[in-house]
Amino acid sequence: MGISRHETQQKERQVFLDVLRVLATIAVVMMHTVSGCLNGGYDFAGWERRVKAFRALIDATSWSVPIFLIISGYLFLNPERQITWKDAIFKYCRRIFFVLVLFGYSYALLELIGIVRGFEPWMITWAAWNTLRGRSWSHMWYCYLILILYAVTPLIKWFLAKVPRAVLYVILGVLALGVSVIPYLGVMLGFATIFRIPVQGIYVFYYLIGYLWAVRKKEAKAGEGTWCLAGFCLIVLLEMASRFITGYDLDMAYGYPFTLIASLLLFNAGWALQGRIRAAAKQPKWYLYAVTFLSPLCFGIYLIHPVFLNLFYKFLKISIMDFRFYVGVPLFFLIAFLGATLATWILRKISVLRKYVL
Repeated sequence: MGISRHETQQKERQVFLDVLRVLATIAVVMMHTVSGCLNGGYDFAGWERRVKAFRALIDATSWSVPIFLIISGYLFLNPERQITWKDAIFKYCRRIFFVLVLFGYSYALLELIGIVRGFEPWMITWAAWNTLRGRSWSHMWYCYLILILYAVTPLIKWFLAKVPRAVLYVILGVLALGVSVIPYLGVMLGFATIFRIPVQGIYVFYYLIGYLWAVRKKEAKAGEGTWCLAGFCLIVLLEMASRFITGYDLDMAYGYPFTLIASLLLFNAGWALQGRIRAAAKQPKWYLYAVTFLSPLCFGIYLIHPVFLNLFYKFLKISIMDFRFYVGVPLFFLIAFLGATLATWILRKISVLRKYVL
């Protein structure tokens, strides 16, 4: 029997990356659904337990951005993939530039309109200035980050090709210690940390560590993936439970040691289970069809989902706080996720947007 077109496409694609990308997108929408309410200026007096639940959900989904960065490092830093300076600037950076022009500027303009409660001509230039300064909607920071990473990717690839692997391990170790472990211990044990790397170093860590999986020669085994997935679930549960411990109030974002460990465990689980995922893709279930459909939409979903959250939270003044917790959280998550999915699917029907932006 001949190989079907679907099987050929799945063989060429690394389906586990699609699965991880979709999971990370779902997680980041949930994270912003909760954080948008938590940071929305509401009076939480008497709602302390709900605040703890919000923070627990943020902890449970904060591995999303690290997974995006590890996937990028896995793909772009792979020695088998040639990326010239021309590719970096005029292909990858160009795409993010168009994203910032189209989405970043629009969001910066909408923010000004929301503040003033109306449109005035001076907003046209001020929104452009805010976009240049990175003062659009908060989630757009990721676009500025990957713009920088794409721009320096050829230099990073050259460096990785020249230095011994041991040097990379040292760099990763220093980054993990300086951004994650030592600051965490300093807070927990109450001592002033002498050695501390700027928090932005954690993004370099995740991007670089993707390279290690790209060059990993060890055979992927499902058993390893199963144990890593179990470890990931355990770490996330511990993170969530910690928020309900009296006096525990630590906030380290993506440098939180538990987030770091959870991110590495989840990516390794996907990598180790890729054989099983690839086999399942030959006779795909509904969820693999869903992954195949959603994966190309993930970047657009990331860009667009805050439109729906801000519409309710900032303009209509309706939020999770107006509902029971177990109703409000899934309700606003679904509004943001499904709305962004539909909007992205429609926008990708426009060929120029699909080719150059989404």
